[in-house]
Amino acid sequence: MIRSIFYIAKNQKDSTKSSSLELAHNHQLEVVLSSPPDLYCTEETTDKCNTNDNQEECKKQIINEQPMTFLSYLISTTWVHDEELGRGFLLLADGGRSGRIWRWEVGGGPITIGRSLHMESSGCRSGLWVDGDDTKMRNGTCPENIFSGSVSSSSSCSKTASEQKTSSPPLLGSASLAVELTRDAERSSIGKNIIVAEWGEKRIVRVEGETGARTPLVVLVPPPAHDEKIEMESQGQEEEEEASHESEEVSVPEWVRVQRPNHLTYTPFGDLLFSDNRDNVGIVYRLKEAVHVQPISAEQSRDAHGWERSKMEDQADQNNVDILFQTDGVIEGLALGSDYLMLYILVASPVGKTVYRLPLDSDDDEDDGSGDATSNEPNEGEKESASVFYSMPFEDCEEDHIDYNGNASLSVGSKLSVDAQGTLYMITCPSTVTLLSREQGRVIGTLTSQGSKSFTSIGFGEDGYLYLTSPNELRRVKTRIGGMAVPTNLVVPQPSKLATTGGDEQRRQKRDKN
Repeated sequence: MIRSIFYIAKNQKDSTKSSSLELAHNHQLEVVLSSPPDLYCTEETTDKCNTNDNQEECKKQIINEQPMTFLSYLISTTWVHDEELGRGFLLLADGGRSGRIWRWEVGGGPITIGRSLHMESSGCRSGLWVDGDDTKMRNGTCPENIFSGSVSSSSSCSKTASEQKTSSPPLLGSASLAVELTRDAERSSIGKNIIVAEWGEKRIVRVEGETGARTPLVVLVPPPAHDEKIEMESQGQEEEEEASHESEEVSVPEWVRVQRPNHLTYTPFGDLLFSDNRDNVGIVYRLKEAVHVQPISAEQSRDAHGWERSKMEDQADQNNVDILFQTDGVIEGLALGSDYLMLYILVASPVGKTVYRLPLDSDDDEDDGSGDATSNEPNEGEKESASVFYSMPFEDCEEDHIDYNGNASLSVGSKLSVDAQGTLYMITCPSTVTLLSREQGRVIGTLTSQGSKSFTSIGFGEDGYLYLTSPNELRRVKTRIGGMAVPTNLVVPQPSKLATTGGDEQRRQKRDKN
């Protein structure tokens, strides 16, 4: 099985042990893009370098002999096919600081085009939603994308920073990317609109290819069922209702702003699946018929940074987002199975990693969102609908250092992917990729890069390569099998322009009926 996926060295072809995988000499895991690490001056440095406003002071202390940093913290990749060029390219989501989206491509000839900047400030622009309590920034401040080199040790400011007062950059950039599905397109990677998960703005937007406007797709989501604050509010409302006897209706918890949207994944029907990690609780959401959200203008896009919801409508009208899965831990990846009927969910906890398998309804007209998982008690629905596909303790990583150190909330990146035959590729240990069979979740091979930096994401390109990122590196390895392709002929047709809001509501109710 492994020999049919990777190019294996001859002296390893007869081996039956999955741990003995050795790539052929001309098909090694190669570094195609790298830069020095981004060292961020924290608030604990000297007065000269203690705030974002004075980051320029740190920039002036650079040692000229070291190369400039341009990659801050790579988190995920996605492949885009350009019909006009007749070839594709890889987009890289940089989550560090305010974020950047990089473009990596190889030209039609022997000369590599290499990297270019695709989008600046891809995750934080307004600063309106930056909370100083959970980031390294002050309230209302987006970090500057200076990406300077290592801090010099020749001055008091930089010496303090280099010795003990630097850290990884704040992650307020773009966490995940996806190409919007186009109905009946030749392939799913063809599309002018790019979906971006913005951590600094705390929302998911669609960047319109024609105008550049950022149309908000997701701003508010249903809260986790066991959110203590929500429970207290709900209990207080119930007591009021009992005391007054004015109404017997059950109040619906108010939706909350999405915090760390990630792992953007389209279903063949045009729904957008994504995750959100809130206080070590991982939730998988679904935005129904995301492909039919109407675009906004470039002028509205500038104002939309301050919007408290995705549309200018009442909260009661927002029923297009539902919960599919919820669990304790941090969701590290989402991937559709090769039959499009199964969603694989990678969850990390302080003790290990688990892959869950969640059935998805194949009939878009009767899609019930995995049954009880959308009820008021999603954890119970999770037990009924999702099953454990694979599980491993971190002790299995042996000498490979674990990044979590008992805190799974430190995990970022898209660490799960599926190839065209349904084989799962997951980053288990920091620098190890484990391959699982689609039938039983059995380990059929591992790909380890000893001594390399920790992997943050894994994903397929359409150029015959499997791509892996670390915070400031992009690697790739040649594969015999490509990634799974999502069909485009199943995308739900655009509703009639004559349809009223009531008609749309009836159509959604029909879609979600049990």
